[in-house]
Amino acid sequence: MPEARIGRNLRLLGAFWFLRDFQLWIPVWIVYLTIERGFSFTQIAAAESLYLVGVLALEVPTGAIADRFGRRVSLGLGAISLASSVTIFAFTTSPVVLFASFAWWAVATTLMSGADMALLYDTLKAGGQEHTYERAAGRGQAVSWAGVGLATLFGGPVAAVLDTRATILIGAATCLAAAAVAFALWEPPRATAAHEGGVRGYLLTIGRAFREAWRVRAIRYVLLLFGVAVAGIETVHYLVQPFLVENGVEVGAAFSLLQVPLFAAGMAGALVAGRVERLAGPTGGLLGLGAVGAVLLGLLAARPSLWLYGALPALMALNSCAYPLMTGAINRQVGSERRATVLSIGSMSLSIAMAVLAPGIGFAVDTWGVGAAFGLGAAAAAAGVLAFGGPALAAWRSRAPDGGLAAEPGAAGGP
Repeated sequence: MPEARIGRNLRLLGAFWFLRDFQLWIPVWIVYLTIERGFSFTQIAAAESLYLVGVLALEVPTGAIADRFGRRVSLGLGAISLASSVTIFAFTTSPVVLFASFAWWAVATTLMSGADMALLYDTLKAGGQEHTYERAAGRGQAVSWAGVGLATLFGGPVAAVLDTRATILIGAATCLAAAAVAFALWEPPRATAAHEGGVRGYLLTIGRAFREAWRVRAIRYVLLLFGVAVAGIETVHYLVQPFLVENGVEVGAAFSLLQVPLFAAGMAGALVAGRVERLAGPTGGLLGLGAVGAVLLGLLAARPSLWLYGALPALMALNSCAYPLMTGAINRQVGSERRATVLSIGSMSLSIAMAVLAPGIGFAVDTWGVGAAFGLGAAAAAAGVLAFGGPALAAWRSRAPDGGLAAEPGAAGGP
């Protein structure tokens, strides 16, 4: 019976990730806001900053919800919230509506962030397969990228046949389907902290997670390296469409087709995460990804032309490879009673860096063009590698066996 439940959970998680990320509006959303709705890129970046601030504020509280009330409940509520925020987005008519959509989007994102990877790890652990986590997480990321890639392939043509708003409303429907899948998941057994009830227990979960993330050096520096270096690489997500528009590519089939290889590269990057972890370890892998990303972003900053289009899929591959490495490192150092909460702190570290970068990216695109924005991304990736790469490697190599540091009473900081 456990084996059957484990296999079913893995299949359902794959379906959840695919449906959540199969959003037909992906290849046209910036065009929708700028051309059809008349927003400037600076306004879009301001909305994105609001979203990131919301994520920053909510990541850990919603992660604690997943730890205390169940990962599948958190995933289901997150998918429903995403459907509603996407629906609001479809009827954006003013900056106020746009900001409301992005603010509610932050709630949806944080309810799902961390909960999915914690559920995956606990599912594997229930069958004694936790050593395969990076490979399984990479496959899950690849399924997500497959959803994004197919949506990108069909989004442009569907928008041309129907309209852009139709692609957004279809995306809301697939989010509701993802919610139904989430509620069908099996919740694996997990450790629960003793004598922690109600609001006090909820707040204690959050406090212990923060103390654990800070006091355990092998966790702290992985989170810092991931947050800053990967934030620089992640700027590529915001700059692909402006890059194509600036290079004279019109919205339509070609506009979508030029984005499909990027998401195929994202799939490939996720699939090799397990191999990267075996070769370099999670910290060495993140360090290498950050260094290569800084170089590629620097090249695009120097010459943002279609001749360097190949750097874009490479950056997508680096970005998708990073998340399984970070979550694998955390999962092995944290107990299941706080796993989703600490994973949410990892996502929060990325959100902090992106909240700082996003306004500058928007201003740079509007004022100087995409080259300057790529330069900001390169600077962030390089700063993360230089500031945290060495300490992260040293801390990871000196850690206790998996779970050892996190299990120490002083490390957890509990009462």
